[in-house]
Amino acid sequence: MGKMTEEMVIVVTGANGGVGFGICHRLLVQLSYAHPPDAEPYFDVERGTHHLLEIPERSPDAGVTIVMACRDLKRAKAARQQLYSLLDQHIAKLRKGSDEHLYATAFRKSVRLDMERLDLSSVKSVLGFSKAMYQKYEHISHLIFNAGTATYSYFDVPGFVYDLLTHPIHAVEHPRRNIEVNGVLSGDGLGYTWQCNVFGHYVLYRSVQPLLLAHARKTGSPARVLWMSSLDSEPRFDPRDDWQLTKTSHSYSASKFQIDLISAELERRTVEAEEQGQSLSMPEVVAPHGEFHHYSVSPGIAATNMSTLLNIPIPGWRYLMLAAFIIVRYLGSPHVLMSLYSAAVATVHLALVPLFAIPTVRDSAYHFADKEYPTWHSYHDKSIGKPLRALTLRFGSENDRCGNDRPGVLPVREWEEHPDAGEKLLARFERLYQTFLQAERRSTIKCKEANGHAMNGKAR
Repeated sequence: MGKMTEEMVIVVTGANGGVGFGICHRLLVQLSYAHPPDAEPYFDVERGTHHLLEIPERSPDAGVTIVMACRDLKRAKAARQQLYSLLDQHIAKLRKGSDEHLYATAFRKSVRLDMERLDLSSVKSVLGFSKAMYQKYEHISHLIFNAGTATYSYFDVPGFVYDLLTHPIHAVEHPRRNIEVNGVLSGDGLGYTWQCNVFGHYVLYRSVQPLLLAHARKTGSPARVLWMSSLDSEPRFDPRDDWQLTKTSHSYSASKFQIDLISAELERRTVEAEEQGQSLSMPEVVAPHGEFHHYSVSPGIAATNMSTLLNIPIPGWRYLMLAAFIIVRYLGSPHVLMSLYSAAVATVHLALVPLFAIPTVRDSAYHFADKEYPTWHSYHDKSIGKPLRALTLRFGSENDRCGNDRPGVLPVREWEEHPDAGEKLLARFERLYQTFLQAERRSTIKCKEANGHAMNGKAR
């Protein structure tokens, strides 16, 4: 069996805490094995004879660099130390002298956790981050767009208790009592939640696109862009006049639905370019020949620091939330996970599994079962007795009642009222990106001219 010797460079946004930390932890543990369990095909997808191909073993010194893209470098530094410690603890549990221990020990010597500041609410910060990527790395193998936020105001405790007593699974899987403030803007004058969750990541993707191409051309393996959606994704905005989500009172769930729309549209154009030689419109936004692919992923439901934004005025509320999670999982919800490591299973599986083993909406042989939605959800009436038309697939973390985690998949329904929403959103995103890019270039030219004049003045 041949060994893969190419270096992985994996960028994870929001890596210092929550699900982002869990993703980094799981990547480290999985890649410390010659044959990562998460890299094994899970979904029953037939792709001709491809499923018979042997998956090559990675060399332990092939090199893995995880770039922790975080707004707070102090917290990132503490998280990095904790991640190294967790990896060391994992290796210490392996039987000394075994092949697994020898491989993991060699891996530990070569793996790197780098830190880089990234504030997704500032386009200038995102473009600065991209410049740093070009200076430090020859290519990028994975972009994992995990970071996200919400403008929560408070938590409707009585309403949630009612929902929990009457619809326990729906109350946790599709909460409607997280009250948000609308109209919040970023320093760039854009919708704050929208910029942090969606547009900031789009700017990052577009600005490092050549590094994704470089990975594919260097290794012969396509790079991957994983967009973090949510089980809470829902089309609760008007795409005609509120695409920056400043008017809706559900900007978080709407931003996650926009992620589904954008990742689906980018992947549709990627497949189009791969099959026809180029995308028929806006070819600059995708890989010219399928050099990288886009996927929508979800962590399921896990306890993270985002819950602190709800300002819950109940002592010990974290323990009550944990108790509710345990009950709902016991009642049959596969989407409630009790650890950040488990919440990362779908993302890490999509990052490591061979591409031929990832199902798509075009796989007619694969059955994509929809889920049941509560009465307050946009999909409730549409999911009853009607044929399913899937826009894309969202790969989510799941587990059984005993906590054994696994990747799962759910179809994202087409938006019947606005079937071209993804295409129109992408065009708007690109125009806005180009506007900021041109402004940044003008600013750079002015700075250079000012510095030149200053130098000339000193010379005199």
